[in-house]
Amino acid sequence: MLNSVSVSSPAAPVVSREAALTAARPRLEALARRLVWDSEEARDVVQGALVEAVERWDSLRDVSAREAWLRRIVVNRAFSVLRRRRFWNAIGAVLRVSEQDVAPPPDEAAEQREHQARLSAAIERLPARQSLAFTLRYLEGWSFEEVAQSMGIDRGTVRIHVQRAFTALRNAGVLGERT
Repeated sequence: MLNSVSVSSPAAPVVSREAALTAARPRLEALARRLVWDSEEARDVVQGALVEAVERWDSLRDVSAREAWLRRIVVNRAFSVLRRRRFWNAIGAVLRVSEQDVAPPPDEAAEQREHQARLSAAIERLPARQSLAFTLRYLEGWSFEEVAQSMGIDRGTVRIHVQRAFTALRNAGVLGERT
């Protein structure tokens, strides 16, 4: 009597793939912007991550972990962007390509923008893992455990990356002694 067996559906409402991705996109773009410090690259990172998510959608076993899974894809893609950017920056340095400095206006908002730009540039000069760990921990506010899970490394290793990034940023003069 195989035909008389009925399959019951789960009690939780089923959300379509498109609806889930559309709902998650703003949070993923905000995360990507904080990781790569460039809105256009952030959109590219998220677009690539969403394409990857669609291709691998059926491999997701735990629907409740969907958001973390999507964040992990974004973090991995952002990490790749940071590595590529460092490579091209090194090539530019070899070719002696440099940007012109622009003096900011004297008001306080300009001073804040200048500090943020210096911080951004200093974070960009960090090794990719330090940059990623520092950004996720202090700019995104993630716990060490969340950063470790997202980067696929130990919690202790995250602490080391964050501490080294913190020290390098302090030495670069973009963080205060007690920041």
